[in-house]
Amino acid sequence: MIEALTDWFLREGRALPFRAGHSADGDRPYYVLVSETMAQQTRMEALVPYYGRFIARFPDIRTLADAGEAEVLALWAGLGYYSRARNLHKAARAVCERHGGAVPDSLEALRALPGVGAYTAGAVASIAFGLPCPAVDGNVRRVYARLFMSDGGDVSAWARGLMDQAPPRLVTESLMELGALICTPSPPKCGRCPVSEHCRAFSEDRVADFPARRPKPPKREENRTVCIVRDGEDRVLLRRRTERLLHNMWEFPVEEQLLADGFAVRRDPAPLGTASHVFTHIIWRMTAYGARVTTDKQPENYLWAKGLRGLALPSAMRAWARLLFAGE
Repeated sequence: MIEALTDWFLREGRALPFRAGHSADGDRPYYVLVSETMAQQTRMEALVPYYGRFIARFPDIRTLADAGEAEVLALWAGLGYYSRARNLHKAARAVCERHGGAVPDSLEALRALPGVGAYTAGAVASIAFGLPCPAVDGNVRRVYARLFMSDGGDVSAWARGLMDQAPPRLVTESLMELGALICTPSPPKCGRCPVSEHCRAFSEDRVADFPARRPKPPKREENRTVCIVRDGEDRVLLRRRTERLLHNMWEFPVEEQLLADGFAVRRDPAPLGTASHVFTHIIWRMTAYGARVTTDKQPENYLWAKGLRGLALPSAMRAWARLLFAGE
């Protein structure tokens, strides 16, 4: 099976900018660390342009370590799951402090970096250093579940066994690519699968049954009254979030928060528009109003901005950004 899989990958795998042959091998461990951190919870099509901009600004791990968090978040803005950016930044600083600026080549040292879990450590170890360390993500689990018609089993041990038969880098990237391009959740492309003759679920026409789908808990909904506050100098009021969700990112403030921070608020009677944003566990239902505010003293974490360039503005705020700053 492994020969058919790796032959397919070498023939049809995507020419992604962080893969061997498409990036400078000298910085390969860093490129893999960045790309695999970005790849968590993100489609590859969305990832690639962000990766290009990120590497252009932070071409090596020392440059990233020396940057401020605000700049890192600004380049990440729109990609979501911002704790990944913060952890990547912390990991870069840890690499420089503990390992002289070289991404470590042991699984234990990789796992000790901030925010680096079993999957990311296994991906860097196998892809960048050729170590027999599996990287098991949702794609790989789905491939395993269909091959063996099983929602259990030791997926890591199976993948490690394949690394006895082929280079670890090829095993890791081939399995990921198979799950991303062919063995997709729905509909899978079994007619193009290089290993379909080894797949029990395919042979028994039960591919749709694996992996078993577990019901997702309902998302909590929050209604938010967003205030678009402008002054006589064509500036808009922004607030830097202190909450855990979207921490340290800028938002157009909600009315309740403005009042809690000592502003007097007078908003227009007619709304400017509505928008929704879906997070992992929460849905924001937002209604925006033009508003005017007064305060004795502007609190911390607020900014009067003439534009948004260089500011870490999350995707949830993009509807109001387009309303105010077309083209930014």
